[in-house]
Amino acid sequence: MKERKEIIKKSAVDKLNVNLWLLGILFTVFTFLIATNAQVLRDNNIIAFQLTAAIPLMMSSIFARQRLSYSEKREKEWYDYGFIMFILAYGFLINSVGITIAYLINIKVSMFFFLINILNPVIYSYMEIMDDKTKIKSRIIKDGFFIIVIIVLGILPALNMR
Repeated sequence: MKERKEIIKKSAVDKLNVNLWLLGILFTVFTFLIATNAQVLRDNNIIAFQLTAAIPLMMSSIFARQRLSYSEKREKEWYDYGFIMFILAYGFLINSVGITIAYLINIKVSMFFFLINILNPVIYSYMEIMDDKTKIKSRIIKDGFFIIVIIVLGILPALNMR
């Protein structure tokens, strides 16, 4: 049991580091858009909303992962909360970039970007399931949630750009 707790704590610290890195990317994308073409955010409420919402969602994920690294109680709740906040924040980041690509470049490049971002977790999940068949339900739920966020809040709005 103690070994499992150590693995959970190490995993939480690793995920915390990834979240901090992604938070830096969020601020960079946001700053870049404001500095180079603020009109993109004015013209596209969905981009502005998702990019703006991604920052506090990522912060919530960071706090949950940090709490998980030392929590003695409610580990599953902290894990689930951190995961949900991360998927929403990451999905919003991907969507913001994909919709911006559709707006500034073209829809084909945007759809290619979305396709890559859907295929990557599916391939990762396939490999994880090959290692441990008990992970199939978890991976379907996680990937399904992510893909729904990408399709509903990313691909469909991007298709309406042109």
